[in-house]
Amino acid sequence: MNKKIISLFLIASLTAMNSCKLEEINENPNVPTDVTMNLLLPAAQSDFANALGGRFFRYTSIAAQQLKGADNQELLMENYNPDELFVGYPWEDFYSGPMINLKLIIEKAEQENSPAYSAVAKIMLANCIGVVTDTWGDVPFSEALLGGNNLYPAYDSQEEIYASIQTLLDEAIASLSEPSPIAPASDDLIYGGDLNKWKRAAYALKARYLIHTTKRDNGAALLALDALSNAMNSYDDDCSYKYLGTAIDANPINNFFSASAYAIVDAQFIGTMGVADPRFEYFVDIIPFTGGQSKVGAFIGSVNSPIDFISFSEQKFIEAEALLRTDNTVDAQIAFHAAVQSSFDELENFLTIDIDDQDVSEFIGDLQLDGSFEENMEKIIEQKYVALFTQLECWTDYRRTNYPQLIANENGTNESNPNGAIPRRLIYPQSERLLNTNFPGSVSMQQRIWWDE
Repeated sequence: MNKKIISLFLIASLTAMNSCKLEEINENPNVPTDVTMNLLLPAAQSDFANALGGRFFRYTSIAAQQLKGADNQELLMENYNPDELFVGYPWEDFYSGPMINLKLIIEKAEQENSPAYSAVAKIMLANCIGVVTDTWGDVPFSEALLGGNNLYPAYDSQEEIYASIQTLLDEAIASLSEPSPIAPASDDLIYGGDLNKWKRAAYALKARYLIHTTKRDNGAALLALDALSNAMNSYDDDCSYKYLGTAIDANPINNFFSASAYAIVDAQFIGTMGVADPRFEYFVDIIPFTGGQSKVGAFIGSVNSPIDFISFSEQKFIEAEALLRTDNTVDAQIAFHAAVQSSFDELENFLTIDIDDQDVSEFIGDLQLDGSFEENMEKIIEQKYVALFTQLECWTDYRRTNYPQLIANENGTNESNPNGAIPRRLIYPQSERLLNTNFPGSVSMQQRIWWDE
């Protein structure tokens, strides 16, 4: 039997266990409390991908005008008025799924002398908490993931969490240079135990979270460039979860669009991408007999489409932006073209297709950074918005740069979103408001998070 299939059966068991309340796990003698690292790691990786591709991507992609909510909870988000109960589901997907398992791996790795497992878990945990804080702002972290030992974790400021992200990544990079008697192998569903690739992914993530802070730190772009000098080499280094496309390991974005019409591709995304883009037919799938409505296409919405944690294409877009911010437009142009080329490479590799080389060359050749700083920044972020379709970074980039230029949805003025503008964050879940005595108070979706101020 395929090793990944075996791992996935184990993941299903662990996921069922994690769906229980953490305090119940601590008390229930019928639930195993000692799970080995080689079982925890694939569960955490699968859970993280499923969390990103679950309800979460619909909320964030609607906020970024990539999707349009048509019914159900997606329509509420289209009107910038999400139900605080349902907002809790993606929150729990991260905290009770991958993050608790990653914390356990780190603890076990310290006990069992495994710097390699610790490093991989810290890289993923940094990524997970980065996603959570970029969506909700101040969130529990330093006191979170303790189960019954602390049911009411305090909220850390986003500034503190960002410092923790860099610390986790630095510690992981250092650990990956140490000998490790016990190390991931086939249980690592991302890189198959290739620790060099994990190190390159860690540097790419450092650059991502540095470039987010350019409003706060004038030196962030230079620091990001320094990290990128040790990051990924090509799309073969993409840090992504590759679904088998089976009943127990299917891409959740595909599952959503196969089961419902609660969201469609937003006309603003189609307008930004443009139907002349050679990638268009693979990114956007026109739904027959709907008057032109569209769903996510085969590249992102197939049953076996991978979900990126961070990709080489994203890395090159970060590099292009950082170079532009440091007045190096010549090298920014090179990185910009490499970013778009990598997007084509990823597409062709996954779908095993060949897009006409001349069409690709002409398309990329037309993308010239020959205007003002703002005009050039807009070009970079617009292409990143397309290449990273459905990923959180698209909404994050809009909040950081105001690009691409988007028009807020109609009917978006309400208590959760007072001025009707495009949201800057999600509201907190009902579960936190009702159950966590350290809840800091309700926020509107127009209250800016730390790096956005």
